[in-house]
Amino acid sequence: MDKTAICEYLDRIIGEPISCIGRAANMVWIGIGKNVMTVDRKGREKEKTEYALHIQSPWRIINKKKEEIVIASSDMYSPRTGMDYSEDFDWEPQGNNLFDEKSQDWLKGEMPVYINKYKINRWRDLTLFFSNDERLQVFDVASDDTESWRLLMLGSEEPHLVVSGMGIDFE
Repeated sequence: MDKTAICEYLDRIIGEPISCIGRAANMVWIGIGKNVMTVDRKGREKEKTEYALHIQSPWRIINKKKEEIVIASSDMYSPRTGMDYSEDFDWEPQGNNLFDEKSQDWLKGEMPVYINKYKINRWRDLTLFFSNDERLQVFDVASDDTESWRLLMLGSEEPHLVVSGMGIDFE
C-alpha cells in the first residue's frame, strides 16, 4: 500500500474536533469533524460528522500526564456506576456499561478536543494525539483479514481506509 496515499487520507483529520463517540454492539465509532447533512439509504436526511473512525479491536484513551487509562475497550463489559455486577450482566443495552458512561463524561468534560497529529506503526496500530494531551491508541491484533479499524468520509463515495491483519487497503 502506498504510504503517501495513507498519510494523505489521514492528514484530513488533523485539526478536526472529536464530535461524538458511541458504539454499535462492541464496535466503537468516533465522529470527527463538523456536522454535515447526508442522505441515508432510504433517502432520509441525517446529520452526521464529516469523518468516522470505526474500531473493532482493542483500544484505549490515555492521559500521559496523569499516567492513567481514561477509557478502554474492555469497559464495555463492566457495569456502569451504580449497577452491581452479576453473572448475567447484559453489557449490550445502551447505557448499561462503563464505556457508555465514561465516553459521554469524557466528551462533555473535554470539549472541544481536536486531533493534533497521528502515528501509525509498522503493525498498523494507530495513535491519535489530542489537544487535551490525551491520546487514543488502537491496536491491530489480527493475523488474518479480520478488520481492526477503518476511517471513512461519511456521505461520500470515496473509499474507506481499512486496516486488518493483512494490511491497509482502500475499500
